[in-house]
Amino acid sequence: MSRVVLITGGSSGIGKEIARQLTMRGDIPLLLGRNKANLKRVQEELKRGDFFVCDVTKQGEVEAVVSKVIKRYGSVDVLINNAGYGRFGGALDFSPDEYRAMMETNYLGAVQMTLAMLPHWLQQGGGKVVNIASIAGLSGTPNLAAYAASKFALIGFSESLHLEYAPLIQVGVLCPGPVKTPFFRGEDPGQLFPPALSRKLLDTRVVARHALRLIEHPRMKVIPASLRWAIRVRSWFPGLYHHMTHRLYSRWQQNHKLEV
Repeated sequence: MSRVVLITGGSSGIGKEIARQLTMRGDIPLLLGRNKANLKRVQEELKRGDFFVCDVTKQGEVEAVVSKVIKRYGSVDVLINNAGYGRFGGALDFSPDEYRAMMETNYLGAVQMTLAMLPHWLQQGGGKVVNIASIAGLSGTPNLAAYAASKFALIGFSESLHLEYAPLIQVGVLCPGPVKTPFFRGEDPGQLFPPALSRKLLDTRVVARHALRLIEHPRMKVIPASLRWAIRVRSWFPGLYHHMTHRLYSRWQQNHKLEV
């Protein structure tokens, strides 16, 4: 039976690839995003599903689009909170408003979408949430303070929601490393991301497969195998981990003088 899957940030990158793989499995992807032209183009490529224009930071738009989707499709089986963005830069490179804007999209956008869906799922008798977080939400990273903070928040929300509503509502969070998306192609003009890591970017197809596995086989948290060692080192030997991270980002520290 085809599942109805609501995907925020569905017009490009990871969201688009998730929609493509869902289509291949016979599911019905419903794409959400702010750019109508991009959403329409992706939906026409897929030849399946639907799209809805929505800014996840605006509560009124979120509630309206969820109501419209439920009215049109009767139910939603899965919500994938994928909408998000980030920028590289030192902690002082961003204003408080920029920190706030990133938090509103990456964290509060997912919260608003989930809260809008919860009453429907409780009445329906179940549902699934897959939140696309980041490895940066498990370990602070130089030049990503604002982004990492938003992903830490998303992971904390996901874990709390899981404990509160399982097994009726299944909540999973995916924590990929750097992915081949516009985030890493165009948001690092100062080359603040180490070249050694840039060569190890994950393909969106790999990340999408992990997301679909979370739907099929729900788990609280999924970390790509290539990065599990780093998280284990951080947990078991935090001093060593911080030393390694400091050395990895030495290029940035040598070429950027912080002014206080």
